[in-house]
Amino acid sequence: MKKTLYFISLFSLLLLSACGSEDNPAGSRTVKAVAVSALQIDAQPVAGTSSYSGTVEALEEVQLSTRISGWVEKVYVSEGQPVQKGQTLVKLRSDDLEAKRSQAEASIAEADVYYQNAATNLKRIEALFKNGAATRKELDDMQSAFASAEARRRTAYEAKKEVEAILSYSILKAPFDGVVTAKFADEGDLANPGQTIVEVENLRQLKITAKVPETEVGSLTTGMPVLIQVSASAAGAPLKGTIDQIVPSADPLSRQFDIKVLIKEPGQLLKPGMFARVSIAGKADRTLLIPREAVFLRGQLEGIYVVDDQNIARLRWIRSGSIFGNRVEVLSGLNPGETIVTAGMANLLDGQPVEVQP
Repeated sequence: MKKTLYFISLFSLLLLSACGSEDNPAGSRTVKAVAVSALQIDAQPVAGTSSYSGTVEALEEVQLSTRISGWVEKVYVSEGQPVQKGQTLVKLRSDDLEAKRSQAEASIAEADVYYQNAATNLKRIEALFKNGAATRKELDDMQSAFASAEARRRTAYEAKKEVEAILSYSILKAPFDGVVTAKFADEGDLANPGQTIVEVENLRQLKITAKVPETEVGSLTTGMPVLIQVSASAAGAPLKGTIDQIVPSADPLSRQFDIKVLIKEPGQLLKPGMFARVSIAGKADRTLLIPREAVFLRGQLEGIYVVDDQNIARLRWIRSGSIFGNRVEVLSGLNPGETIVTAGMANLLDGQPVEVQP
């Protein structure tokens, strides 16, 4: 009897256990929500920026040459040496010109004597003629002699001026404060007319010549502020400048226009010949910007997690654009007003519930 009751009880327990298994299937376990931080994204106005490549140049640069042929007698400067305006840089041998100037000075002295004598005689004859003591012919002859002496004197002075002008070509002076950037002749070399002997640049004032496509040059005007970025070794922070000139004629091959940008404070590390990038802010457009940490990479794909109305994380592939500090532009894959996960996506899966932290 006891054994029968035991088997009945055991059978009842097994039956109840089986019924319980049908009411709570094993696959209906609740998935735990993941705690995340989220942010609702709206379109924001962002100023469009155009960037152009250019080259740093000296605002003033000159290649000094002579107009005469002559031997280089003395070179007073070397490459890299600072010079001041009016400083003598190169002197050509000018012994023959010095001799011609001496002859011109002697001619002037002689012409001055003839001029003074003619002027004195003319005054005397004029006085005599006034008193009736000299004839008209004597007066006319003396006036002619004075005019001849005056012309002779003027010719002598012009001859000296011409010699001094030619003599000045034998001395090359700095036209402005700057630095000697190149030297093409040494002492004893023969210099010919038009041949560059030294090159001087003003490194205190620099400019950038940049190329602008024909489709964008119409939006630029002189005086517009720009930001200038050069190599990290020259300057870390962007420099400031303004558009000084827009060349109205384009390059026939590249169809690009040159713009000249003046640098306000170039500093000592900026040098001509350096590569530079000029950035110019344009019209503000509205775009979607999201934190850069919200974007993760899977191979070549960029993804984010979007939180829907049921607090479910949905994987979304996007295409990013420009970077603005710690934010990145989203070109496609996201709509205004949607909420994205900004933190806590490390263990997050597509379709997983999330709990948005305040």
